[in-house]
Amino acid sequence: MKASEEISTVSKIRQKVSTVKLFGYALGEGAVSITMNGIGNFAMLFYTQILGLSAGYAGTALSVTLVWDAITDPLMGHLTDNTRSRFGRRLPYVFFGGFALAVSFLLLWVIPQHAGTAQAAFWAVLLINLLVRTAVTVFVIPYTALGFEIAPEYNDRSRLQGIRIFVNQASNFIFGACAWVLFFGDKTGEDGARIDGTLVESNYVVMGVVLAIFALMLILGSIYATRDRAVDNRNEELPGNNLKAFVRDFVETISDRLALIVILFFTFANLGMMLVSQVQMFTYVFYMEFTALQKTIVHGGGMIATALAALWVTRLIKRFDKKALAYIGIAVSIFGGLVSYVLFSGGLVARDAVWMLGETEIPIAVILFGLGQALWWGGTGIVVPTSVSMIADVSAANYAKSGQLKDGSYSAIFGFVLKLGSAVGLLITGWLVDWAGIISQAESQTLEAINRIASATFLSGPAVMIIAFVIVAKYPLNRAVMEKIDSQNREKDQ
Repeated sequence: MKASEEISTVSKIRQKVSTVKLFGYALGEGAVSITMNGIGNFAMLFYTQILGLSAGYAGTALSVTLVWDAITDPLMGHLTDNTRSRFGRRLPYVFFGGFALAVSFLLLWVIPQHAGTAQAAFWAVLLINLLVRTAVTVFVIPYTALGFEIAPEYNDRSRLQGIRIFVNQASNFIFGACAWVLFFGDKTGEDGARIDGTLVESNYVVMGVVLAIFALMLILGSIYATRDRAVDNRNEELPGNNLKAFVRDFVETISDRLALIVILFFTFANLGMMLVSQVQMFTYVFYMEFTALQKTIVHGGGMIATALAALWVTRLIKRFDKKALAYIGIAVSIFGGLVSYVLFSGGLVARDAVWMLGETEIPIAVILFGLGQALWWGGTGIVVPTSVSMIADVSAANYAKSGQLKDGSYSAIFGFVLKLGSAVGLLITGWLVDWAGIISQAESQTLEAINRIASATFLSGPAVMIIAFVIVAKYPLNRAVMEKIDSQNREKDQ
């Protein structure tokens, strides 16, 4: 391929896009949210309370599949960077990977219920999750790299990632928080007792069908919105699409000091988020004994806080460097977790406390619990888009230095280490639930077990976030440095 043609292709990729286009691109993140948060929100309950798996075995199955997902990420990153097709290097994978993601997600809630035994259910869960995670890799790595290429400037990268996380959490609110009411509403038994909707098997199948359909619609919407990025690059020369080139790219990317700082920072931040997101479900059900509506309000409040904080990043980035934003997000999250621990585990507020305002009961315990959760997740709403825009900055810095577009590789390495950390998090979560004493398929738990799981919800995340705080202090890139790098890249593309 001629140099002028390559510059033309890169320039098209780096053109600015409107806010409408950014939201169109972010529809794909909505599909990721529906599927991944659907698993994150309800899989552990489904596996333990419906299939009868112990939390330890369920966490093991999920963590093993995440390891597979992590291993395949760098390979996918190299593959998408070196793909030549009529529709470019990203969109073909986004289409086929997205379709496979929606279908495999549906199977996840249908097939294991017919396994017969707990052992067969374990293997069904393991194998179908492997399919899901493979589809995630094929879809997410090229999709994320496409986002890196759409946003050409320091502020724009944060702006795009903020919008992306906003769409993620808006989708999570509609299909996650509202799922408590839409799919898992409480029922009344013949004896008049309340039946928690998460203990009804058929509810999970209905949820799986509806969420799979909407995920596929969002994926198709994202592809349509970014169709102008389908640039024919079949005439480009391949720098090396073989095992040797893959290993070289992997080693070069993983040894990039700047990338390692961002990756390790978000690995620990994500571990904290994962621990809280998994164990909080048991706290909702057994410690607070929320009704379906209360679950929706509290769970949804956290998602709204995340979404609004992510959108706020698009404004904060005009005043603060990204390291400062990371500090702010971590501090808010830690504060939310510690406040909740002091109020509830510290005994200042009973978990069923109400205030009487005349003849009206004000569920103060629910309100305070929800506020603590909103603070925790609001902080993460700053951390997530900031960290992803940081790795995009690192990729831009590498492009200025080497002249090679490796957005896919940097996206993949970010996902690789992140998912290894997530696998460890799922493993820890499963055994943490077992340590707390939560019994599978039990309608009630011991007082000791529910107190332990509540403490884990409040403290596990902040404890890990402290490590993330220490790591991000080493990040050296700031606005002045990146504006110079972006200027160099613009000159290179002209």
